Amino acid sequence: MVYAVGVSLYRILVRMKGITKIGLFDSGLGGLTVLQALEKRLPGVPKIYYGDTLHLPYGDKSDAAIISYSIKIVSFLQSEGCDLVVIACNSASAAAGKVLETKFPDLTFINVIDPVVTALAKGPYKTVGLLGTRATVRSGAYPRKLEAMNPSINLCALATPLLVPLIEDGFVGSGIEFQVLKHYLDDPSLEGIEAVVPGCTHYPLLEDAASSLLEGVDWIDAPAIVAEAVALECKNPTREVPKTTFYLSDKTSSFMELAAKTFGIVTDWTTKVLD
Repeated sequence: MVYAVGVSLYRILVRMKGITKIGLFDSGLGGLTVLQALEKRLPGVPKIYYGDTLHLPYGDKSDAAIISYSIKIVSFLQSEGCDLVVIACNSASAAAGKVLETKFPDLTFINVIDPVVTALAKGPYKTVGLLGTRATVRSGAYPRKLEAMNPSINLCALATPLLVPLIEDGFVGSGIEFQVLKHYLDDPSLEGIEAVVPGCTHYPLLEDAASSLLEGVDWIDAPAIVAEAVALECKNPTREVPKTTFYLSDKTSSFMELAAKTFGIVTDWTTKVLD
């Protein structure tokens, strides 16, 4: 009890002092959708992005493996001066979120599940579809948290494992994404939904395709919701010359080309393998 109070007090003092640097991590390209939203919302706060491409995708990994990867990455981000860490991956948020909060009590964490669930609980929808990785759907994090906040909402979760490799291999815009997405959206479990949650940070890149396939169904802007949650934690952000540093655990030309094509990110990606 004394320990918990001490941790809470420390976090309050950190927030009062102001966030000096934000760290984000994902298994690959998807977390850049969150970074993009954060750059719009908090352009004056320095950021570090770590893409764990060596272990892509997290969605097919065990919880134990995801936790192990996440602890190493957060340790690195902390050593680089980050005092707020965005777990920019739904699979890592579900599997490792609580573990990270316990192991790194001096850091502030924002995962990508809780802000979206809070928005859904307060929103107008009664039946919502969730597209997610196997790990995210297996965790039951979304329905469990939503049930606790607003039991009147029916959440239909569907594992969509083909979407991450499709995006990482650069097939968005090829037409193939429509076929794969239609296969999933035609699943009977999603019948009657009023909105779709992209339950993987890669999936916002499929918004245009999904909107053309789902007439009258809203697409939840998860990255913007998460960015707003981060902004609430950064009540007194340090204003500096904007600088974002990029790291990968496995640097490939195909990844850098895709980051440039999709997000306009043309930069030196530093290779950093974490032991």
